Amino acid sequence: RVARRAEGRPVNTSAPTPSAGPALFPISLQGVGLRRGANWVLRNVDLQIERGGITALVGPNGSGKTSLLRLIHGLERPSCGALRFAGQALPQDSMAYPGQAMVFAHTPMLRGTVADNLRLALAERKPEPGLLDAALTRAGLLERAGQSAASLSSGQRQRLALARAWMLRPALLLLDEPCSHLDPQASAAVLRDVQDLAAHGITVLLSSHRAEEIALAQRVLRLENGQLQTLAASHLPTPHHSGTDHEGDSACSPAFA
Repeated sequence: RVARRAEGRPVNTSAPTPSAGPALFPISLQGVGLRRGANWVLRNVDLQIERGGITALVGPNGSGKTSLLRLIHGLERPSCGALRFAGQALPQDSMAYPGQAMVFAHTPMLRGTVADNLRLALAERKPEPGLLDAALTRAGLLERAGQSAASLSSGQRQRLALARAWMLRPALLLLDEPCSHLDPQASAAVLRDVQDLAAHGITVLLSSHRAEEIALAQRVLRLENGQLQTLAASHLPTPHHSGTDHEGDSACSPAFA
């Protein structure tokens, strides 16, 4: 897609090809558990995620959806079991694994302008001409680039967060209930952005309670009390055992299940 800046120069807003970073797919979890204190947040999760499409993660509040997203992103470490990324050894001392981006239900905004919040995504990257304007255009905020980010509505903040994630060229995009606090009009705009990113090759894993979000997915996973219960509309293969593990500190005990 091509939009135009106010001065007339074209801005290419087509989603870029995901960057060639460390291989991620398939992402497989085998017997993964996550423990916080005396509570098991995730229990014996076996799952494999292939490249492409949208996968929805559903379940009641407290079922472990956000924790599973955080674990895949690298913000949590498994207490037991194994997490594998296509046989590639990924950093275990970083805040998040490379090749991924995550957008939360409540998107924090930095002090400064709308454009300043997008420049954060370019902090450690070689500048790409036109990328900032393209991201602003994707978010529908080109004319608000110099406006304070704090003045944006919730829907505008989520679209800005998606545009910031897009600038990172992720192979995997994790979305934690991206429309949970948005009105129908704002939700529709965010979901159009999500569909467009998936159509251009970004694999999307989102958690949701909302039917319109779940309807976008080709695969639906359900978590109940931290355990994966069902797998609907799915053609995922059985997890293979080759590759580099990111294992928890110990094996799950018999009492764990």
